[in-house]
This record gives sequence, structure tokens and C-alpha cells, in this order.
Amino acid sequence: MKVPVKPFAVSVVQCRGTAYEVGRAQARLFAATPKGRAFLRGRTRFPWWFKLQTEARMFAKFAPVLWEELAGVAAELGITMERAAYCFGNEGMRPPIGACSAVMTAGVYGRNYDFRPRYYGAQFTLLQASGSYASIGSTHLLTGRLDGMNEHGLTIGLHQVKKRPRFPGLSADLIVRMVLDQCATTAEAVALMRSLPHAMQYNYSLLDAGRVAAVVEGSPGAVAVRTGDWLACTNHFLTPQLRPLNRHRAAAHSQARLPPLEAWASGGLGAERMFTALNRSTSPAFHHGYVGSVGTLHTIVGEPAKRRLLIGIGGDAAALEEDMLDVSFDRWLAGENLPVSRLYGQLGGLAKPFEWPVRRRRKKA
Repeated sequence: MKVPVKPFAVSVVQCRGTAYEVGRAQARLFAATPKGRAFLRGRTRFPWWFKLQTEARMFAKFAPVLWEELAGVAAELGITMERAAYCFGNEGMRPPIGACSAVMTAGVYGRNYDFRPRYYGAQFTLLQASGSYASIGSTHLLTGRLDGMNEHGLTIGLHQVKKRPRFPGLSADLIVRMVLDQCATTAEAVALMRSLPHAMQYNYSLLDAGRVAAVVEGSPGAVAVRTGDWLACTNHFLTPQLRPLNRHRAAAHSQARLPPLEAWASGGLGAERMFTALNRSTSPAFHHGYVGSVGTLHTIVGEPAKRRLLIGIGGDAAALEEDMLDVSFDRWLAGENLPVSRLYGQLGGLAKPFEWPVRRRRKKA
């Protein structure tokens, strides 16, 4: 079988130092990308309700180290702190819209992140900043995280339940980053998320090095927690307390994906088998709607106790061996950088290869 051309690339960014230095390093790399150049050429219109002082107070209370990182971003890009805080802080984060799936079982955490390529951050960041735990995760707007693992092995992913309404509070991307920065165990993460003001309705899947799994169902004004020896999670609430908040049409699609995930969870699949189950392009957890809906952009499978993370872009990364990255986070923490700056993958996998960006057809004269 002829292997499809790999059209999709994801950057791998590695930063160490103070929070300010890490912010500058990330911004320097961002400025060299097409998105970064477009950002620097453009202008930012601030909504009437955005106040820098309010943003500063929020970060001072919940994530002071991240405020230092934002200061580094502002300095490196040569922009005002107001623009940095709005575009790369809490209020500028428009939480991703996706159909994400996760499985937690027998010390293994598996997850597919599904979204549209156009809005994907396409970056994994390994970060070791003073004042917070080191982590590796998929980046959204430099400071946000879609999923990841920290130096204690704690692994987390987000799953959108409802896009609107959006209330005052913290965006899901920032909450994931705060958990990675501040928490060593699932219990600590649950306690933190119970104390935070949630801006929207999201599930958060968690597994720590002690094999403690949880799904935190977060919404403005209420947080519920599911626990068990094995768990599966998609894009709807399951607790009686929050189930009435589900969107009916979206919940039906989310519910249809849950049974195979629960079967894999109850079966206690190992890391490699879990990766294949999630990432194969014919899997019931794999999506191909890259244009009109959502498609699977990456798969991560973690073994928290080993601080090990498998990362694949697109689909069938295990079949295309050069596309699957096996990260020993302990070795990275010891100072051994990853030898790669980019990961490549085939969107759609071998079943339905999808090329991005989409080539526009020329109109016939």
C-alpha cells in the first residue's frame, strides 16, 4: 500500500527558565510563524468590557506565574501588556469547539483531540519554568493548554459540553494550564477546580501517577466529579446534577461515542494498544470531518507513573512509525531535549487521507 504524503505539521517548542524568560522564548518562536507575522501586522480592537486591571487581579489571585509569562510575551513581541493579556490571556481565549474522547484505565490515559485544522494551535510545548511544575502539552494561544502531562505524571484533557452561554470566569484552556502548573495529584486537581470560577461548561478527564482517575464536570456555579477504577469521557455531562445542561443534539453524538471507549476502559488496554484503538483511522473514536465538522488532529496516550507520553498527529501514526513520538518526560526533566522541532502526520490517516491546507480548484476559463 502506498503511504499518503504527510501534509500536516505540528511544532515542538522546548523552553526552560524563569516564567518571564519562557514567555519571551515562546513569543520569539511565535513571531517567526505565519500566524505570528499576521498578528504583528494586525491591530487589536478591545471590547468595551475588557479592563487590564481586572485581568491583572484575576491572574494575581489564580495564576501569578502566568502573568509573568505574559509580561515576557509582551516584551518580546513589542506590544502593550493590555494587548498581550487580551490576546493570550483568559479573555482572549475562545475555547476550542470539538468532539474529544478520553479513556482512563489501569494506569493509562488515552485521548483524541478533535477540531478543525484552521483553528488548531498545532504546537506541543515542553516547559520548565520556575514557580510552577514542568509540563508537556498541546498549546492554545501560547499560554493555554488543551491537554498534557506534568512532572508528577498528572495528565489532563478538556472536553467541551456547551459553547454558550459564556459567564465571567476562567476559560477551559487556562484551567488546564493551571492544573498542570499547580497540581501533583488528581485529588489536588479536583480541589482546585472546585474552587475556580468556570466560565463555560466543560468536562475534564484526569489520571495521576497513583492511578487515581476522575472526570470533573465543570460549569458556572456547579462542579460535579465522577470517579472509578476506569472511566471514559466525551462531550456531555453524566452526573444527575449537571445532566440537564446538556445540549440534546450534541449529547446524542457524544453518547454514541461513549460505549466503545467504556469497553476499552473496562478492558484495561496497555499504552500501545490504547494508542492504536484511538488513533486508527477506522476507529469509532476517530473523526474525519475536517472541513464541515471536526476531525481528529492528535492522539495522546500517557502512562503517568512512568512519565511517558505517546503523541501522534492525524491518524494511523502507529502504522507510520516515524509519525509517533514517544516522550520520556523524566529524561527531558533531566536536561535531555527532544531531537525534533516538528511532528508530521496524515490527517484522516490511511482510510481517508485529508490534505491541509485545502487546495483551491482553479475556475475554468
